Amino acid sequence: MLKINTVIIGGGISGLSAGHFLKKKNIDFVIIESNKKLGGVIQTIKKNNFTFENGPNTILNNNTSINQLLKDLRILNKIILPNKKANTNRYVFNNNNPIAIPTSLLKFVLTPLLTFQAKFRVFKEIFKPVHKKNTSVINFISSRFGKEFHDKLIEPFLNGIYAGDTSKMSSKHALKKFWKLEQKFGSIIKGLFCSKKEKMESFNFSHGISFLIRTITNSLKKEIINNTKVTNILKEGENYKIETNSNKTFLCQNIICSIPAYELRNIIFDNDLSTVLSKIKYNAVDVFHFVFLKNDIKNDLNGFGILTKPSDNKIFLGVIFSSKIFPHICSEKYELYTVIVGGEKQKYILKTNKSKLKKLVLKELRDLINCNGELQESNNYSWKNGIPQYNLYQEKVEESIQKFSEKNKKFHIIGNYFSGISVSDCIKKAEVIVENHFSNNQ
Repeated sequence: MLKINTVIIGGGISGLSAGHFLKKKNIDFVIIESNKKLGGVIQTIKKNNFTFENGPNTILNNNTSINQLLKDLRILNKIILPNKKANTNRYVFNNNNPIAIPTSLLKFVLTPLLTFQAKFRVFKEIFKPVHKKNTSVINFISSRFGKEFHDKLIEPFLNGIYAGDTSKMSSKHALKKFWKLEQKFGSIIKGLFCSKKEKMESFNFSHGISFLIRTITNSLKKEIINNTKVTNILKEGENYKIETNSNKTFLCQNIICSIPAYELRNIIFDNDLSTVLSKIKYNAVDVFHFVFLKNDIKNDLNGFGILTKPSDNKIFLGVIFSSKIFPHICSEKYELYTVIVGGEKQKYILKTNKSKLKKLVLKELRDLINCNGELQESNNYSWKNGIPQYNLYQEKVEESIQKFSEKNKKFHIIGNYFSGISVSDCIKKAEVIVENHFSNNQ
């Protein structure tokens, strides 16, 4: 049995970030990862000089933790910012035609996306009563801005993040910022005017987001144990015993667990938490990448991408205009598109034969960009358990994790299935845990 101060379970961005911040404090730890490769959902694929992101396409630099990580790793100067114009424009469908989402008051007034009545309803939001208890996203937004605003703007936006169902999503957790603004200021619009504007700059790297994973991994080589799966966690007095499939057993004082809920539920010693974790849903999605010659594209939309709503009757949830945002991912004579398919409301689509599904998706993409030219390159990746859902059950999830943490003081749970789904959220949670619960040379 190997005795060690801290064991980090999971080598995704959460676990690696926790390892980084622990190492800064000179704390003895190991990271146990079940796969050969680390990084979790962050997966960059290089194929014939094209850069494909199977997971997140960008990282938000919206908190001090991500900034600190980049500084510590000395790669802050390596980040690549998105094309400004492309990053600003986001499209949705209106009568089957792509139209830019309004980004100013004047554009909002002039946009054909919403009827006059729907626009007027939005301005009445400041007079709406504050919600006394949590409710679904569709109820929350419809009661404040109207159902048309929800259907045409909010639902496509959340499709792009969660690939979920807004009638099931928790407004308090899936729309945390809007919920907090309403609770604090009595109105979302008032809150947006009164609160300090957050910095929401996104970035990538010249070799893709996996460059961040490789950089952290290289700095933690001695602490990483890969190809090893944790099969059981037991509590022994004030310590924890961790069993693995490689016959290695660890005895530690602290655990930082960053694996998905569907994995943790099978190895945790607390039955109540296991039951709660088993009810967290993950939506499956397929990611397709398609490359065309720029000269073959007749409808050359310049923006971040386009999102859909159910009434659009599209086979995809959204299309990211990847090379518009980050031109470095391919030669300037090409355009690279990332198409997301599946999610809560399109489960049936993912049952389609992959070859047939690719043809269907490709046809709709061709229609969107008006391109009959030859496909230059493609890539496909399937996420069986892709995106955790912040549904109305989320309150119970977060309460149960908090209760477990209070009962087991040195067992810390982090990950993307609670308190924030983004890469930067995960990095922040890792640093907060380390700063709040670990002292130097512990």
